[in-house]
Amino acid sequence: MFDPITIFFLTFHTFAAVLGLTFNGIVLFLALFRTPKTIAAYTTILINFAVTDFLACFTDFFIQMRHIPAGFTMAYMSRGLCTLVGPHFCYLIYSINISLVAHGLWSLLLGFSYRYYILFHPAPSRKALIIALLIIYIPSFIQMWVFLLADDDAVEIKRILMERFQEYELENATVCGTINVIEFPAMYTILHMTVPITPVYITIWVLRKKIIAKLVSNSKDMSAKTKEMHKQLLKALTWQALIPGFYGMSVFSYVIAQFFYSHPVFEYTTLTGFLFMPVLSPLACLIFIQIYKKRVLSW
Repeated sequence: MFDPITIFFLTFHTFAAVLGLTFNGIVLFLALFRTPKTIAAYTTILINFAVTDFLACFTDFFIQMRHIPAGFTMAYMSRGLCTLVGPHFCYLIYSINISLVAHGLWSLLLGFSYRYYILFHPAPSRKALIIALLIIYIPSFIQMWVFLLADDDAVEIKRILMERFQEYELENATVCGTINVIEFPAMYTILHMTVPITPVYITIWVLRKKIIAKLVSNSKDMSAKTKEMHKQLLKALTWQALIPGFYGMSVFSYVIAQFFYSHPVFEYTTLTGFLFMPVLSPLACLIFIQIYKKRVLSW
């Protein structure tokens, strides 16, 4: 029988993942089949967002992971469908999941950079955007494969957890993880998942401020229709700029559980915060891009 905290987080993950799959599926359909040529280049970034976020929600649904630091050991307890296969399969899906989350953060930075760039230059070609997306995916791609090398013996991981957390019910749990996070495969992943959020978040807000300043300075010569479009864009920028805050919440929960205080709430929140990003990100398209909003409302 699951405790109330576990039931709450498993219910939330299931509900949020299904919502995220639905939202991103709609955005992907609209971007592929209902996008006018006038924003065809930006559609490349939207498709990247939709695919990345869809897969992030899909993998989260399958792992339902709890992140349990135990000194130099990092354990992951799964409650999702991956447990039907085994702990190493759960670890594989988890590695894919967090690489997608990391790529989502870098993609958000690219999205803001694109909006700032086109205020002063012609829109880049689709080919150039694809190359840019491939470049920013390199760190996440490396992380995904390197982290697989940190998949240690599940029996030993469970033994370490049972010694350290005797109050946890671990006997029949599916547990995987890394015995020593100081080693390169795990440490690279930890650093890549925790360090970039601060500079990336600051850069996003700086770009947002510069974009808004430029739009305001040009507003005098705009038509009423153009002003309304930019008003919606400003709302979308604000929405998207807030999203990485949930990534920061995950990093904060990890730091608390790793160095200060172990508690199931922090252990679950580490990955729950990551889930907010792919669920909320597509709403920026569905709510603030009028072409897509009208399509959805017409269904």
